[in-house]
Amino acid sequence: MANETSDSQGEISPTHLTLQRNSTFPTSADDVISKIEFLKYWKMVLLILYSTIFATSAVGNGLVCFIILRRRAMKSVVNYLILNLAVADLVFTCICIPFDIPVQEMDYYWPYGAFLCRVIYPLQTQTLFASVYTLVALSLSRYWAVVHPLRQQLKVERVKWVILWIWVASFIPVCPYIATLQLNPTTLSCEENWKSERSRKAYTLSLFFLQYVIPLTVISCAHLSIALDLKRKTTTRRKSVIREVHYKEARKVARMLATVTLLFAACVLPNNILWLWLDFGAADKNVSYFWELLSFGNIVVFANSALNPLFYTMMNDAYRKEIKKVLLRCLKIE
Repeated sequence: MANETSDSQGEISPTHLTLQRNSTFPTSADDVISKIEFLKYWKMVLLILYSTIFATSAVGNGLVCFIILRRRAMKSVVNYLILNLAVADLVFTCICIPFDIPVQEMDYYWPYGAFLCRVIYPLQTQTLFASVYTLVALSLSRYWAVVHPLRQQLKVERVKWVILWIWVASFIPVCPYIATLQLNPTTLSCEENWKSERSRKAYTLSLFFLQYVIPLTVISCAHLSIALDLKRKTTTRRKSVIREVHYKEARKVARMLATVTLLFAACVLPNNILWLWLDFGAADKNVSYFWELLSFGNIVVFANSALNPLFYTMMNDAYRKEIKKVLLRCLKIE
């Protein structure tokens, strides 16, 4: 997080994407050498992780998008929402990593100009909002289909409007962020310029609730209701082959969505905690290597985008079959 009196650096965060570096500096010569050696190897590790995550996310999410758009049988409500999640992950990865690595390597000098200063970081935050709101839509659609199967369901034609509203709803919370970002003419860094410390903290806290606490609470309630309903229906005496197949498919989809949601929650939570610690506890002044720890938290957020398509493939037979077909065709072409 940057303020009016300190330098800033660009980092990925679900709340704010501009940081001030006030880390504790080593005081002795040995500590300086140790710090330099650590940072040298740490940069190498980061580059390896960035490259691996970028390649995995680009290929995995690209395949998911290709399969859903290519196969008519895959164009269901659930798959369209998964397509939106894959697009959000793809945009997040392609914008975060290529733009952030040069900025970090140039000691957080911002080479992209004042306009992109107000575009890149907010767009990164917006894609995280789009991801979690898509998970909310997936959970609610499955809740309605499983718990209320006889009522009117969400149609494929209408799910496209749902996706549009997801992106609109994702844009609204980043508007204050766009308004505060500016290119510092002195340091040539992309910084946030809040009117007061209280405004900055209020924004951090509000995004934590809007992006993490409230959506995951809704998702948890939906999945709990689905699990209880499936348990109740599978223990009743009146069963049929059709019902059994329906319940098995419903359980598979519910497990896949629950796994993807838990993955998102686990990957995003550490970064949220570190940002809250920074904004409300001045962690950067008291903890050595705090910014390196925050960088690792950012890597974990990136990893979520790369792991999602792997879980689709492992937990869904249709995706596995389609990916095998695509890979076999590529091998035959070569």
